Amino acid sequence: MVKILDVDTSKLAKHVECQRGYEGYEKYGVAMNVDHLRNSVNIDDANQGSAIKLKQVAPCINEYSKAPSGHKATTNWNIFRSSVIESKWTNSEDGNGKFYNLTVLEKHPYSTQTFVPMGRLSDEDAYIVNVAPDKDGQPDYEKVESYVFKGNTAVTYNVNTWHSPMVVLGKTTDFCVVTNENDVDEENCVEVFYNPGIKIHVRGL
Repeated sequence: MVKILDVDTSKLAKHVECQRGYEGYEKYGVAMNVDHLRNSVNIDDANQGSAIKLKQVAPCINEYSKAPSGHKATTNWNIFRSSVIESKWTNSEDGNGKFYNLTVLEKHPYSTQTFVPMGRLSDEDAYIVNVAPDKDGQPDYEKVESYVFKGNTAVTYNVNTWHSPMVVLGKTTDFCVVTNENDVDEENCVEVFYNPGIKIHVRGL
C-alpha cells in the first residue's frame, strides 16, 4: 500500500448516513448475497438437486497488463483478520447508533477484490462498506456512500474503486480475500488519508 495524498476535511460539515440494504451498491461492485441476487442472475440446480448455483455473480478481473511496470500478477487467496478499532467509534448524541470516523480510502488500480466473511451469523450486522466515486484520479470524498453488510454477504470491489479498509462491527472477524497482485506496491494498492476524517452514522448499533 502506498499513500498518495493527505486531505484536510476539517471544513466538511455533513456526515454520511450508512444505509441498510444493498440497493445502489452495484455502482461499486457486487453485494454477494443469495436473496439479493437470485432474481438478477442465472440459477442452476447443483449437487444432485441438494443445492442451487447462482452463476457468475461477480467477476475476478486482472488488468495488470495495463500496469506501467509490466510485471505479471497472480490470483491469490489471502486471509484478513480484522479487528474493531474502538478509538474510531463514538456514540450518537441522540442515542440512535454510532459514528465511525473514516480516515482512509484506498483502491486497487488493476484488480477486483472480494471479501468473504467467516464465523458471523447470517442475520447479524457484520461490517460496513464505505465507498466513493472517482474524481480525477482521487476519491470524491464529499460523495462517500456507506452500507451495512450482514454476516451472510460477501463484498466485491470493482477495479479502481475507492473503498475503506474493512470496518467490522462488534467483534474481530476473519475474511477470505481473493484478488490479483504483483510485486509492485503502488500498482497493487494506493491510499488517500483524511484528517480529521469523515463521519459515518450507523444507526441501530
